Amino acid sequence: MKISANWKILCLIAILIIASLVGGMLYSERNNALPADAVASYVGGATCVECHQKEANAFHHSHHDLAMDVANRETVLGKFDGTTIEHYGISSTVFMDGERFMVNTEGPEGTMQDFEVTMVFGYEPLQQYMVQLKPPSSPDTLGQYQVLRISWDVINQQWFYLSPPDVDEKLDPSDPLHWTGISQRWNTNCATCHSTNLQKNFDAETGIYATTFTDIDVNCEACHGPGSLHVQIAKQRRFFWDRNHGYGLAKLKTTSNLPQIETCAPCHSRRTEICSGFQAGDRFSDHYALQTLSKQIYHDDGQIRDEDYVYGSFVQSKMFHNGIRCSDCHDPHSAKLKHNANQVCTSCHQHPAGKYDSPAHHRHAVGSKGSLCVECHMPSTTYMAVDARRDHSFRIPRPDLSLKYGTPNACTACHIDSKLLPPDEQPKLRQYLDWIIESENGNEIVAAELKKVNQQMADTFEQWYPQAATKNDRSKYYEQLVAAKSNDENAVEIGSQLAVEKSAPAIFRASALEELITRPESVPADILDKSLNDIDPNVIVAALQNRQQQMLADADQYRYSAENTTLRYKLKNQLEQVANLLDHESRQVRITAARSIANVPADIRSVAGRKVNNSAFTEAMDQYKQSLRLADDIAANNLILGGIYESEGKLEKAEDAYRAAIKVEPSFTGPRSNLAAILEQKSRRLTNEAARGNNSSSLARLIQTLSAESKRLRVEENQLLRIDVQRAGDLTSAHGLFYRYGLSSYLMGDQETAEKYLLKAYENDPESPTYALGLAVFYNQSKNYEAALPLVKQLLKSNPDHPGFKSLRDEVLAGLSNNQ
Repeated sequence: MKISANWKILCLIAILIIASLVGGMLYSERNNALPADAVASYVGGATCVECHQKEANAFHHSHHDLAMDVANRETVLGKFDGTTIEHYGISSTVFMDGERFMVNTEGPEGTMQDFEVTMVFGYEPLQQYMVQLKPPSSPDTLGQYQVLRISWDVINQQWFYLSPPDVDEKLDPSDPLHWTGISQRWNTNCATCHSTNLQKNFDAETGIYATTFTDIDVNCEACHGPGSLHVQIAKQRRFFWDRNHGYGLAKLKTTSNLPQIETCAPCHSRRTEICSGFQAGDRFSDHYALQTLSKQIYHDDGQIRDEDYVYGSFVQSKMFHNGIRCSDCHDPHSAKLKHNANQVCTSCHQHPAGKYDSPAHHRHAVGSKGSLCVECHMPSTTYMAVDARRDHSFRIPRPDLSLKYGTPNACTACHIDSKLLPPDEQPKLRQYLDWIIESENGNEIVAAELKKVNQQMADTFEQWYPQAATKNDRSKYYEQLVAAKSNDENAVEIGSQLAVEKSAPAIFRASALEELITRPESVPADILDKSLNDIDPNVIVAALQNRQQQMLADADQYRYSAENTTLRYKLKNQLEQVANLLDHESRQVRITAARSIANVPADIRSVAGRKVNNSAFTEAMDQYKQSLRLADDIAANNLILGGIYESEGKLEKAEDAYRAAIKVEPSFTGPRSNLAAILEQKSRRLTNEAARGNNSSSLARLIQTLSAESKRLRVEENQLLRIDVQRAGDLTSAHGLFYRYGLSSYLMGDQETAEKYLLKAYENDPESPTYALGLAVFYNQSKNYEAALPLVKQLLKSNPDHPGFKSLRDEVLAGLSNNQ
């Protein structure tokens, strides 16, 4: 078919017109684009609903939507009907006062009081209730809110008292775990993840909060970032999106799964905030330090023990490393699973003839609990009394490893039965985790039954899946991590191997290094060199912490030995290697590098010259101080900040930080001792000044005031330490607390108590030179030279050239000689 010349001309004209129009539109787009430096602000979820009704409908009544709300007849699920809840000798009553929801319970002074519930927290499977204990400093803000431990079980429709983990006793009102204590303070611990764009706004001077948020719940901008630019671009109704800002929201749909996962991670992980202002699309490690696989939160092989909020277990999994993201299983707006039962898994794991969703694989009756993928590969543990959380590491059950290491496995979790135990043992064992804890605590009856079932499961597993253990390449990492956490003589060697195993999940590598920090043996230098060049910030941070320990040990040896060129060169290289990380792209790495350098005494740092005291070091230290101030309503942060200022010679700032620590948490131990030491130092300086001829009455009064305050602080510290020691009981991990109480008691003149707790600290950690030295000095000053001598010998064995140890040895030997 021939096309006439006229048609060709018309087509050409049409193409030119379209090209002109498109060119004009593109020119307009380029010239009307928002400035590249335009900053988005929060507009509130209600603005998003105007255009995104479908997503808003899915979001409505989701757990994110119901994360927090104002207490009213619609939002409160608990029955405030005069019910009395008994807990550890206290009778708390919930009731209505008109339209007000009220609770009569023990208050901060230890007396029964009426409190009004004005906020609800969460929705299912439990709902908690919030009371404002202190009003805000300004209107339209929230003051200090506390979360009651009296909670509503939504599933069973009943009230219950939510005890802290592992605390089965009445809490004193001064206890941080009491509902009026800092652990239950909404502004400090809960608010950031239950509301959108939360600003804590704590005034350290007055101790008052003026907390604000854009949305009371977890709304659109919590996941998509502030939306003002998006709204502005959308309202321009242009043909193309903005050249500089695209859609004006965080880019979560990329080829990598990281942007989406790290947007969810801040609220779904155990972490410490190191930089404020996190928004969707930001890198997690620039704002947070992730909790590694510590014994408190994870079992020795990395399975969840305490709540880990999912992220810490998910990054262990093959799913994560194969690009799976949260929205592959969960609808991002309703937060519900996308499919029912095994379809959640088989929507991806589709194999011929139902390879996995079949009795040929799971070996259980179709429709039974054992036929569900999650029961074997995502076992659950119940927290907060009623809240079952699933382990997201997606691992194959290994009852054979349970036999070897005492770690959990999904098979035993289902098949263990407390009814097989004596009646007096049964109430202790509400779930599988309780069996493991009882066994660890030396309950031989529970341990024997657990071992029996583990053996049965291991035998059956071997029959059903004879190749599973050899095919499961990840089990090697589980076993290596267990070894690194053990007291085995090969712990350092195996942990070091795991630390540099590139195919192992980064959280395993970092955790292995973290476990090795406390080892008396040194981690091989080449292992740390490799780890300091890892691609993952968490691994680098753990390596830096190890390198710091090595530098401190080498610095101690260098100071007390003759001029050692080799050791000096080694320290110089170590310090310079750490200094090279002061400008690392990760804020977490920069901060840790600065801390590692700062902890090395200044006279030792000088061997590396200016490289460790440059502007990058100063900037990183400033960032560290800023990270501590993010939680300036916590005593521990103020205490650390005071220590930094002391090391910098800024005693006035250190004194302010210690006083702030006492103010925000009056029952917290530590800052009083440090503050007393500063005041005593001031007093000595002024006393010397008076001895040089300044005998003014004002100076004498100041010395007297300083002396009186330091004595008062020492007495208060001793009283608080005694309370903490009583709460700790025989907890072996409390050796630091025992040591501090021993020293404090010695200063108070209580020799018997001092000896008891200095000895207890040493016996709980006999490898610690600090505890050995403290006990040796105590025995020497008490003229118990026979007890002091073996401790001094132990110290000299670890550091033969230490002049302090030598001097102490000479004193002890002289004392023994005089006694003879």
